[in-house]
Formats: sequence, C-alpha cells, structure tokens
Amino acid sequence: MTTLQEQFGFTQQPFPRVPPEEAILHHKGLDEVIARLNFALERDTIALLVAESGCGKSTALSLFASALEPSGHQIVALSLTTLGPFSLIAAISTALGLKPKRFKGDTAAALLAHLHNLPRRTVIIADEAHLLPDASLEDLRLLTADEFDRKSPFAMILCGQPLLRERLAEPRHYALAQRIGVRIRLRPLTEAEVGLFVALHLKAAGATQAVFDPQATAAMFQHTRGIPRLVQNLALGSALAAMAAGKATVDAVSVQQAMVDLEDL
Repeated sequence: MTTLQEQFGFTQQPFPRVPPEEAILHHKGLDEVIARLNFALERDTIALLVAESGCGKSTALSLFASALEPSGHQIVALSLTTLGPFSLIAAISTALGLKPKRFKGDTAAALLAHLHNLPRRTVIIADEAHLLPDASLEDLRLLTADEFDRKSPFAMILCGQPLLRERLAEPRHYALAQRIGVRIRLRPLTEAEVGLFVALHLKAAGATQAVFDPQATAAMFQHTRGIPRLVQNLALGSALAAMAAGKATVDAVSVQQAMVDLEDL
C-alpha cells in the first residue's frame, strides 16, 4: 500500500497533531499576540487572550512562556474548566507546592504570602477560562483585590474562546474586568497565510517541491475560514484523497473529496 511519504516524497508524516517547531508559522497575528503578552507582563497587569477554538492560543502561550527567562519566571499553567471556587485556589496552591488549608480565605492568604516571598515572578496562565464557573472567576478577582494599587506578586493571563470576553462584560464580573489591562484577540489566518502555513508544514515533512496547487489552498481557506487546526485536518485529508486518486499533487477536487470524507469539519 502506497504511503503519503512515497506518494509525495515526504521524509515523515505531514501535519502531525503537535507540529514541530520548524512548522510553526510566525504570522503577523501570532507575533503581535506574543508582543502584547510581554507588554502586559512588563506593565504588571492582567492579560485577556481570546480566540476561536483551533486558532493557536496554546501555540501562542507556549511560545510566550518558552521565551521567558527561567531564572526570573516560573509558569503555572492551568486548564480549570469544571472546578468550584475552592478547588481553583487550591489547584493554584498545589501547583506551587503548597498544601491547601481548610478554608478558602486562609488558602488564598497563604498563597499570596508565598508568592510575595518567591525569588522568581510567577506567571499564572488560566486556559479554557471561558468555561470557569462564575464563582471561580470571582476568586480570580479576590486574588488580585489587594494588589490593585501596588505591584502584584504574580502575572496572570486569562485565555479562552470569545465567550470569555462576553462573560467578563457581565455586571457581576465588573471588578475583575477592571483589572484587565491588556485585551488581545488572536484571529484566523488570512488566505495568503494559509498558503504559507501549508507550505511550512510540508517543508517540515521533507517535501522538496510544491504538493498543493494554488486552487487547493484557496479552497482550504474557504472551507476552514483560516482556522489553523481545521487547515491541518483538511490538508491531511486532501493529501490522502489525492493519493487515493493517484495524483502527483493535491488539487481543489482533492479538497472537495476530503470535505466529503470529513463531514464533521
């Protein structure tokens, strides 16, 4: 049975779920997100990052975190989607090696005291924050309440889908929203960036010549709206469809066939 490597001259499987560093496209939107996250860190303010699912929030956060000086920063990355308010503060404490106390207020006080005494700046990244319970969002406010007018012992990034921005606009979360100094939106790729994105992935897979023709990448942009995760899925499906048809390159017909095969795209 012919493989993608044999059909198109790849040296490894293209479009893996976790792309290698050389396959990451540093497009304008991604670079701007990282720059503004660093600006928020320098300004000592909370950053809000929103994007549609699959647009590359995790990639942006990973690049931001990996560029920080380890001797001056420690990262606490949390994906707290179903925890209650006590569990949220307890989870942050546990991630920092602290044993949660019986009462939430005591745990929060001990956590803040611990952060103040650390030699490195703690950066708390709360991913999928659009799914946090209201009470947990309220606890995030409590953690910053006494730091509003002086330097905080930690930096915080709230990251999630656009629903998070809408929830923070609700009156009950006004106090937390007040403390957000930098608001960032990571948008999908443009049509030109989709072509670059695909080409970079193919190069990382060992391709030495064009595999997708321009009509194919244009069709992928139309079907995926430029969302990188969907582009990856459709590009892989299109390559498989082209291989099944015995084609030397991926054309728009292959993309249409992949759309039929990937009905849940």
